[in-house]
Amino acid sequence: MKKRLLSFLICIGCIQGLGQSKSSVQVAAQCDSILRLLLSEKDAIKKADLNLAFYSASIDGFPLQLISLSQKLLDASKKNNDRFLESAGLSAAAQGYRLTGNYVKALEYHSNAVALAEATGNKVLTGFAINQLGHIYKDRYQNEKALSVYKESQQYFKAAGREDIWYPEMNQGVVFYNMGNYDSALYYTTKVINNIGKVQNNSNLAVIYSTLGGLYSQKGNIDSVKKYFNLALDHANKVKSARYLSTTYWAIAEHFKQNKQFDSSASYFKKAVDIVAGSEMNNLVLNPAKELTSYYQNINADSAVKYWKVYSAANDSVNSIRINQQIQMLTFEDEQRKKDIEHAKTAYQNKLRTGILIGGLSAILLIALLLYRNNLQKQTTNKALQKTLADLKSTQAQLIQSEKMASLGELTAGIAHEIQNPLNFVNNFSEINKELLQELNEAIINADTEEAKSLITDLINNEQKINQHGKRADSIVKGMLQHSRKSTGQKVPVDINAVCDECLRLSYHGMRAKDKSFNATFETHFYEALPKINILQQEIGRVIINLCSNAFYEVNKKRKTAGNNYQPMVSITTSLWGNQGIEIKIHDNGLGIPQSIIDKIFQPFFTTKPTGEGTGLGLSMSYDIITKSHNGKLQVTSQENTGTSFTINLPFQNA
Repeated sequence: MKKRLLSFLICIGCIQGLGQSKSSVQVAAQCDSILRLLLSEKDAIKKADLNLAFYSASIDGFPLQLISLSQKLLDASKKNNDRFLESAGLSAAAQGYRLTGNYVKALEYHSNAVALAEATGNKVLTGFAINQLGHIYKDRYQNEKALSVYKESQQYFKAAGREDIWYPEMNQGVVFYNMGNYDSALYYTTKVINNIGKVQNNSNLAVIYSTLGGLYSQKGNIDSVKKYFNLALDHANKVKSARYLSTTYWAIAEHFKQNKQFDSSASYFKKAVDIVAGSEMNNLVLNPAKELTSYYQNINADSAVKYWKVYSAANDSVNSIRINQQIQMLTFEDEQRKKDIEHAKTAYQNKLRTGILIGGLSAILLIALLLYRNNLQKQTTNKALQKTLADLKSTQAQLIQSEKMASLGELTAGIAHEIQNPLNFVNNFSEINKELLQELNEAIINADTEEAKSLITDLINNEQKINQHGKRADSIVKGMLQHSRKSTGQKVPVDINAVCDECLRLSYHGMRAKDKSFNATFETHFYEALPKINILQQEIGRVIINLCSNAFYEVNKKRKTAGNNYQPMVSITTSLWGNQGIEIKIHDNGLGIPQSIIDKIFQPFFTTKPTGEGTGLGLSMSYDIITKSHNGKLQVTSQENTGTSFTINLPFQNA
């Protein structure tokens, strides 16, 4: 066995350096030719294939070339207003940043690329964008997440009838290898080799052959190890890619390490470090430098320190707490985006049902009018008319309930966004406390009392912050439960300032959930000595959420046409209403309400929103809640292009 390993080492040692087979300049020239074809192509299927051709040209062996290509694609997308080119450009930029170790920027660009690809409806483009997103989780050994993303990518290719695109299967093979599931890894990787066929100039072959070499190393098949590692080195040299050479050297070093050939292993770990050290791909030194630190620990202290510094610098740039937290937050936002899409589909279905109910209501109203006219002529039809009116009331009740459920959906979206902040704080401080506890343990072991006291103080402070933000999350959830419960009809003393503050924030985050680009200033001006007032809290909460949501809708609509100097703003003010009760004023600086329709806004089914965006029941229901259920007043003042104010007056005695 040792002789065979030695001959293998001599064989692969014959392939040295980068040679002159193919340079990054040649790759760039080839990609420019593909880009010219892509810009002139109109067929969506051919455009998707041309986008894949960039990567068959080995450009992902050169991160800086990828970033340069991405800028050309993004410039072209802006010039032609082409979302396909924009998605392809963002995906290329993300891959370039990922290969240089900038995972935060890579994840942000990948998420945007996927969203744009989905908007084009091009399944091949979407499948590829999702496949590229999976690399972030694969590199960081988040294996279950990576497998999930690659399988989603594979489903898109299958839906497009393009099961010949083998990227997701290749990447699943690598993930299964990382997980130690060698049978599954061998299945997927062998399947890819069979599907590639005669494509012998694709740089991904270096990855595939390197994976196979590692797999056969695990199985002790030295002939296959020699064969596939030589093929991997050969292809890495052909494309002049320091990236593929470094990862192949690393795989070979792992093979020798497993077979206890530690000197040979160290030699290839050094090659893996040297070929990328100080370059834009310095992040690739992370694992081999760590192995070299361990190797030299008991042999050469200077070399051990040298490689520890190399490892530490790379680790800080790739795996710092801040970077891990940012990636967690971006992952959460990407998952939230998917949930928002599902929510939008559900909302559309609810609106469709509402439209059907409105149509049914209109038909019933028409029947009721006909029956009423006939009743004047013939008293015998009275029973039929009474039945129709009963059906009308039932339908009205269903429609009102549908409006309440739609309002609850908006409320839930707002809560999901608002609750993200305290949860992020809890997660972040928990991660920090984990490190502080490790440091505290070291301080105790070293009998460093002062350091231990300092760390304990930091831990107490962090736990207080965790408790604070946990209570904030708890209050948000309790607020949601309050709004979602069916009203008991029992009026109770309520702090109206707290209700207004919660509803304003939930309305803002609900708008943010619908439109990620939306931002606005919101202010509260609360009368501090405001006494509690007996109200139906859930009903008044719905009124305030409805008015605030309308206000944010108006300022958002104005924002799209008013120019950069316009600052959207919504405010809510509470005060005493003489000695009769309390007053709530909700003001926005939106487009305002035309004077010609201001007298109609509280009428049922009257709305200024486009079809599908409102039933016209919100303000009507709000008016009834204030005037009929609480003996109060709901008034509006507005000036076109300046803004609108709604004023709620609630008397102390409203039983």
